[in-house]
Order: sequence, then C-alpha cells, then structure tokens
Amino acid sequence: MIDPALYDLARDRIAANGFTPEIQTKITLLLCTAKNGNLMFHSSVQWMQNLNVVQQFILSQYSRELEAVTLLSRTTQWSKDPALALEGSRIVAPLMMAWGQIMLPPGPMLNPQATYRGISLGHAQLARIRLTPVIPDNADPLNPFVVALQRIEQENGRMLQTQIRLLKNIGTEIPIEEREALVEQDQELVDSVFSQFLSWLAAG
Repeated sequence: MIDPALYDLARDRIAANGFTPEIQTKITLLLCTAKNGNLMFHSSVQWMQNLNVVQQFILSQYSRELEAVTLLSRTTQWSKDPALALEGSRIVAPLMMAWGQIMLPPGPMLNPQATYRGISLGHAQLARIRLTPVIPDNADPLNPFVVALQRIEQENGRMLQTQIRLLKNIGTEIPIEEREALVEQDQELVDSVFSQFLSWLAAG
C-alpha cells in the first residue's frame, strides 16, 4: 500500500514551490514511462484474431493512452537538469523491466500469460498511480499542466473500468489462482515504484 503521508509531503512541496519545471519533468517522466509501456503492449495485441468486443476495449485503451502522452508532451515545461532524467530512470526502471519482460519473444500475441500480465500491469498503473491528490489547493486551475493532469486522471478512471472488463473477459486458460497472483504482484510493483516517486517529488 502507498503511505498517505507521501501524498501530503509531495503536495506541501508543490504548494510551497509551485509546478516548477523540475516538478513537471518528474511527473511527466513517470506518467510517460507507464503509458508508453501500456501503448507498446496494446499496439502488439490490438489486432489479435477472435477478440471481438475485447478488441474494441483494447483499441480504446490505445487511443486514450496515446492522447495522454501527446497532451503531456505539449504542456510540460521541461527542466534542463540531466540529473532528473537519470534519477527518474532509476525509479521507473522496475516498470520498464516489467513491460520489457511482457514483450519478450514470442510476445503477447502468442503468449497467453504475457497477454494477461500486460492487462494486469496496465490495470495496476491506472489504479495505483494517482496524481491529482498532489495538486495543492493554491494551484492555478487554468495552468495548462494542471489541466492536463486532471484530464488524464479523469480518463484513467474511465480506462480503469475498461481494464477491469478486460481482466474478466479476455479468454485465457490460466488458472484463477495464477491470475490473482499476477494482479497482486503487479499492484505491489506499481505501489513500490510510485512510493519512491512520491518521495522524490517531495524532495523538490
């Protein structure tokens, strides 16, 4: 679980300093890593045969994640400090490794466990990575980056419902116990990464 105090520390830091380029860069590094992983996965499975209504869900997810990455790229004020990119890469490395494992040959199209794991990890990201709680009350509601975060959070809520449907409806012969273990494992992974990220965000 994510310690609620981490949200408070990050929000207090942003309330004191505002959404500086450093803060915006940190947030965008995390979100784009998560969403690009999900994009990579969906781009490989969206044309699988016999998906029927599931394919519609996957196409919807792909489009929304692409829109979020584009929106962040257009609204972020980037910091020129290379140390942020290095530290951000270290923090999100477990997510990058998890998505890389999912995409290993033969890939999700031919590996049912990788397919289910991709949906499970995408679900965990949408459920556990929440950034509107770090937006302080004194933030400018018309700030383009704040507007982007709020819009992405709203879309994440809609996509989460789709992801739950995918977990329930995608055809698989994986035993229920194994599926439940994968979902729990991915939630723990995302919680660990996001907790480190919140601590980093609170540091300034």
